[in-house]
Amino acid sequence: MKEITDYQHWRETVQHVHLPRWKELPTLGLYVDQVVTVVNEQLASFDVEPLTKAMVNNYVKKKVIQAPIKKKYAVNQLVDLLLIGFFKVSFNIDDIRAGIAQLTIDTYPQQAYDHFATVLEAILAGQPVADDVQMDPANQELMESAIKAVLAHLKAEHIFADMRRQQQPLKVEKG
Repeated sequence: MKEITDYQHWRETVQHVHLPRWKELPTLGLYVDQVVTVVNEQLASFDVEPLTKAMVNNYVKKKVIQAPIKKKYAVNQLVDLLLIGFFKVSFNIDDIRAGIAQLTIDTYPQQAYDHFATVLEAILAGQPVADDVQMDPANQELMESAIKAVLAHLKAEHIFADMRRQQQPLKVEKG
């Protein structure tokens, strides 16, 4: 029986990912510890770097996300952190912030996020992307391309990890 590889395991895991839609996210204000937990739970299947309290505090300080009100974060900040956590694999924070702003120019943040989740799930499942949201074609292409870039990066990391594990150590002779 052939051993399952890291990549195969990752691929099988992400094929069944379901990101919560906006209305499924906690609506009560969350403290930073709770936000970090929710974001990390949602992104765990992707095997991305976990979010930390320090990262969230830096994002607030640098105005990447809105500051919490009375130390509590709302759904829009939680969504921003989910997107940042996913896209930071391949993109810098300024580009992620600009991408979020671009995609929400003509679309409400709730609608844009829900569409992102639908597009991501379709790509992961190898299904056609639903055309259920009226989005500027350039914005749609941006979203799909950015998602595919992150997934290609993660795929390459897992394949490379398998290759490193399977390779025999090189014997170096003194000479």
